[in-house]
Amino acid sequence: MKKINTLRVKFPIITFFTYMLLIVVILFACYYRFYENMVSTYQSIGDEILGLAKDDIIIDHIPDYMSGDYDKEEYARTQAKLDNYMKYCDEIYYLYAYQIPVSGTTAKVIFDADNEHDVESLGDDYELEYDIVENIEKLRAGLTIEPLIDITKWGYLMTCSRPLIDSAGNCQGYLFVDFNLTELRENNIRFILELFGLIFVLMLGVLYLGMKAVSVRITNPIEKMYLCLSGFKFSSDQDRKDNIKRLKSLNIHTNPEIQSLYEALVSSAEDSYIYSNKYEQATAELGEAREIAYSDALTGVGNKTAFDEKRKELRERIDQGNPLSFGIIMADVNRLKYINDTFGHDKGDIYIIGCCRVMEDICSHSAVYRIGGDEFIIILEQEDHKNREKIFNDLRSTYEIMAFDESREPWMRFSISVGMAEYEAGSTLDDVTKRADEAMYEAKAKFRKRYGSNR
Repeated sequence: MKKINTLRVKFPIITFFTYMLLIVVILFACYYRFYENMVSTYQSIGDEILGLAKDDIIIDHIPDYMSGDYDKEEYARTQAKLDNYMKYCDEIYYLYAYQIPVSGTTAKVIFDADNEHDVESLGDDYELEYDIVENIEKLRAGLTIEPLIDITKWGYLMTCSRPLIDSAGNCQGYLFVDFNLTELRENNIRFILELFGLIFVLMLGVLYLGMKAVSVRITNPIEKMYLCLSGFKFSSDQDRKDNIKRLKSLNIHTNPEIQSLYEALVSSAEDSYIYSNKYEQATAELGEAREIAYSDALTGVGNKTAFDEKRKELRERIDQGNPLSFGIIMADVNRLKYINDTFGHDKGDIYIIGCCRVMEDICSHSAVYRIGGDEFIIILEQEDHKNREKIFNDLRSTYEIMAFDESREPWMRFSISVGMAEYEAGSTLDDVTKRADEAMYEAKAKFRKRYGSNR
């Protein structure tokens, strides 16, 4: 399907039909010119014959002929003159004169020249052909009409006419001459078809040679590049290497324009490969730098910078009026100073990390941030927000159990005071943070009061 849509296929098809259309237009113009010349030539012949024949007819005597009271010798002489036109002018098919009816479409025969056709006699009725009937009003008025051309049962006929006007200015009938143009028309058509065949064969030869040259030098190389580019993949580094390898394997060497295009494609693919590698490397380095910049060095959770970004995001969403559902847990590590002073800071770090891991395990769907030496904050969202009460109670109970587990080393008895607050529509992020912080300090005060500062 891709090959069908390529320039190598489309270009010859478009060119072929363009040439065909051009040939048809030219041949039609030739035929139309032949037709005009044929009509013009026979119209001139018709006008000349009608003029001569009209002079042979004594128009003022036509009423006598039609009434039956006429000089038969005079009529016979006129008829003989008209017959001579038929004998000595091969172009004439019929020569006749009719008296046009005042009403209806049946004419009366005045003269009918003899040329071995069916000859009508004086006064016989004759049903006019439909093309004459179409102009009958003009004929009744004695007006001149244009030549009539039509395919009839006798062939392809052209009829010229001239009114027979007497000395008083009255129209006594019409003189008609018919030319059978069937053979001439067929010869014209045959000539046009033969010319078409000749031009068509020549066109195919020229088109074949031209398309072959164009195909070798232009369309084939373009198609190769198109199909190669269509198969490019970019999923991996190896895909990009294969793209360049396939493009170079085309080894296109043709006219300068296509050659330059091919070389530009190869160069572009190589530059793209280099750029992609540098981009991926820079992205990876940026990701690592971002992870370092936003991660707490000791615990690996988000640091204060990461929390500031999250807080900015939440404030923007609140300011935009977006519906939000989240809660905040403030956490403060208990007994850290005691662990540091008694067992050393390395054990204090272990203690902080352990406290943090408990928070991460229980709040598995939420982000945990270390915002100070012994302070943490948790943003409860999605599933954790729905289960916030359970999560909060699990935190308190877990730390309480660990804090008094005598089987653990002192720096492994993790203890944290926590306070929680939920976001309510109309409030601000600072309001939620403040309420959570107050709840945490209240819990820490109770812890100290109950267990002392070293517990």
